[in-house]
Amino acid sequence: MKLWGAFFKLIRYPNLLYIALTQFLLQYCVVEPVLRNSGEEPSLSIAQFILLSLSTMLVAAAGYIINDYFDINIDIVNKPDKMVVDKIISRRWAMAWHTILNMTGVSIGFIVAWKTGQIYLGFTQVLCSLLLWFYSTSFKRQVLIGNVVISFLTALSVVVVGFYEKQIYASFEAIMSPVGRKLIQIIGVYALFAFLISMIREIVKDLEDIIGDSKDGCRTIPIVWGVLPAKRLCNVLLLVLQVIILLVEIRVWILGWYPAIGYLLLLVQLPCLYAYFLLKKAHLPAHYHKISTIVKCVMLTGILSMVFFKLFL
Repeated sequence: MKLWGAFFKLIRYPNLLYIALTQFLLQYCVVEPVLRNSGEEPSLSIAQFILLSLSTMLVAAAGYIINDYFDINIDIVNKPDKMVVDKIISRRWAMAWHTILNMTGVSIGFIVAWKTGQIYLGFTQVLCSLLLWFYSTSFKRQVLIGNVVISFLTALSVVVVGFYEKQIYASFEAIMSPVGRKLIQIIGVYALFAFLISMIREIVKDLEDIIGDSKDGCRTIPIVWGVLPAKRLCNVLLLVLQVIILLVEIRVWILGWYPAIGYLLLLVQLPCLYAYFLLKKAHLPAHYHKISTIVKCVMLTGILSMVFFKLFL
């Protein structure tokens, strides 16, 4: 029982559930209502969507495992009480599970791509798998590139659902149609939100883990640029996020979706503002951990706002 608990902890099952929830909300609260309002049906069947989501989660789980595999020296310093690899699960079994989950996830991705007649879309999961491997082995120890890669993959987990809609891949005319443009705009805004909020959280985590990272020779933003520039970059990104949310609220106001404005203000904007001011005063790992938790909650509340499309479209 302890071994299974350690395994689920290793693959970060709450994060996997977050990925599944994000894709579910995008498919059934955004894509499906937009298409059905125009008299069209989603390109993915329920079974195909479940397989696509499962494929994404399996590749992500493999990525979490390989990240912990190569982070043993860092985790000994930063979080020795939370270690799983080499403490409960051996390195050999960790690598085995990484390989099994990765191959299964990529294979399922190709099956879905083949079933929809767009086999090349299967390479999306191959790209994700390769980026997660190189992130763990190299990118995360380099200035900025590791943060950008993870943020890109977070955004990709959102847009990958849209890739399978014929309104986006079928033709240029389909893309430029009212339905195609609406889908691209909505998915694009959520992908941008996912990228920015993930970027912020990754930098905050680098600030939190600066001691262990420096001992392992990592060249993260706080180590190379300094703590103050890293905090300033985070605050700039938080302000950019606030501007984007404000623009969305103006658009929502025009549409008359007033409950959505209240939701965004209370559960997305204000927590971001709180994180902004906390970051200015933060100087201990515990402070950064608190900010990271707030940002993670904002990721969830931001994604949950997709429900309003189901209610008002």
